[in-house]
Amino acid sequence: MKKLTKHMLLALGVAALLLLGIGGTTAQASTTTTFQHKSTTVKWHKGTPKSVRGKFKTKHYGADLMMETKIRAKSIWFWGSGMPVQKGYNVHYKKTRHNHYVIRYDAHASGMFKGGKKLKMSVVKVGKKSIKVFGYSNVFHKY
Repeated sequence: MKKLTKHMLLALGVAALLLLGIGGTTAQASTTTTFQHKSTTVKWHKGTPKSVRGKFKTKHYGADLMMETKIRAKSIWFWGSGMPVQKGYNVHYKKTRHNHYVIRYDAHASGMFKGGKKLKMSVVKVGKKSIKVFGYSNVFHKY
C-alpha cells in the first residue's frame, strides 16, 4: 500500500509540473510576442554620432609608435604608424549599447590597405574626451 501511494503521489506531482509548465510556456509566448528587444529595432543612421566626433590620437607607445583618427560628420580618417591612411566615406552608424557605436563605411584602396564596402569600425566612448576604436586597448585622446 505504501508503494502504491508513493507512486500515485509521484505521478500526481509530475502531472502538476507538466500542467504548470505548459501554462507557463503559453504565458511566456504571449509576452514575448508583444515585447520588442532593443537590438532588433536598432537601425543604421547616416553620418556619425555627435558624441564621438573630433580629432583623436594616442600617446606614443612601443618604439615611438602612435595612431590618429578623425571622425567627421560624413567621413572618417584613420592612421597607424607605418600603415596607410584609411579614408572612409558613405558613413553610417548604429548605437549598440551605452557609449558603444559601430560605424560602417566604404573606403578606397590606399597602399597595402585594400579598401572595401561596408567596412566596420567599433567606437567606445571612454570619459568625456577619449575613445577606443577597432578594439585596440590604446585610448585615443582628443586634441
